[in-house]
Amino acid sequence: MAYPTTIRRRRQHGFTLVEAMITLAIAAILFAWAVPSLNDFIVRNRMSTEVNYFVASLYLARSESVKRLQNVTLCPTPNGTVCAASADWHQGWMVFTDTNSNNAFDNGTDRLLQNNPVLPTRFQITSGRAVIAFQPNGQSGGSNDIFCFRDTGNVARTRRVTLSNDGRVRTEQLGVGAGC
Repeated sequence: MAYPTTIRRRRQHGFTLVEAMITLAIAAILFAWAVPSLNDFIVRNRMSTEVNYFVASLYLARSESVKRLQNVTLCPTPNGTVCAASADWHQGWMVFTDTNSNNAFDNGTDRLLQNNPVLPTRFQITSGRAVIAFQPNGQSGGSNDIFCFRDTGNVARTRRVTLSNDGRVRTEQLGVGAGC
């Protein structure tokens, strides 16, 4: 019986159990490190989204007042059908045509243009103005006003939205937890 002079070994492919456990441990550490950063990213992105919704509502109200040649009002609303008595903008807001200029939504005569839902509980909007009325020339009656968007969790930067008397809107980013 003749034996071959060289024995061919098959090369094994794959990981050993130790290599797989080390890889999983490293992946778990990286995942634990990345998840809080991802959550912070989501909160900051959501804050930007809410500010953009509000600014878009201001732009809509102004452009509709000029287009329709009538007053268009933007106000906070607890239920989407009536303006709130206070400046609680975080509960949502609505944009509507105000045919009789009474700063209140009248179901028979006024037309609802937009209705925005309640903000997430961690975001607050503070302002001194409970109603914003745009006149047919695009100006906002009253004086300049500042809307301050804050994150109560102190993750997202505070945002300030300034509405001038002539209807222009300006936004600024402030520091995390900063006041307006």
